[in-house]
Amino acid sequence: MSFSKPNASSATLTRNRGGRAPGSGMCVVCVDGCTGFCEIGKSALRGREVIYPQEFGKVIAGSEKDYPVDLSHFNIQGTCVGAVGVKADSDKAIFPVVDITTEVGSKKEIKLKVPFFTGALGSTEIARLHWESMAIGAAICGTIVIVGENVCGMDPQSEIEHGRI
Repeated sequence: MSFSKPNASSATLTRNRGGRAPGSGMCVVCVDGCTGFCEIGKSALRGREVIYPQEFGKVIAGSEKDYPVDLSHFNIQGTCVGAVGVKADSDKAIFPVVDITTEVGSKKEIKLKVPFFTGALGSTEIARLHWESMAIGAAICGTIVIVGENVCGMDPQSEIEHGRI
């Protein structure tokens, strides 16, 4: 078993010509004159363009990692002991009474009603198109939306002064 990933991905529209060498992710036989279907060959021709999922701005790319162990291998059968704050009565210790609020941030903390937040919306057209529905869903839950470094840059009417939108 190898933890190395292939130098090919449906996210970057790259592929290996044939079998791959587990140690490098390259094709078993890297041919001189190959047109560059793999990430190595394509990046030699197209440069950093290959690091972005294709079609850039129209996709949300997930992980292609395939590790031999994942969260489905864990079976947590714990018990809650030492809870404080609610009377130990099944009629009173009900879900709406549970407090799962938390805070994020180091200088100025942001209070959240739930202990999670959205994944970052990247600097793409898809983020520009769907940020509002993400923000509404996050607001209903009581959490925040994480916005990528250049989502505002996708808006041609953005006004940016001194590095601030």
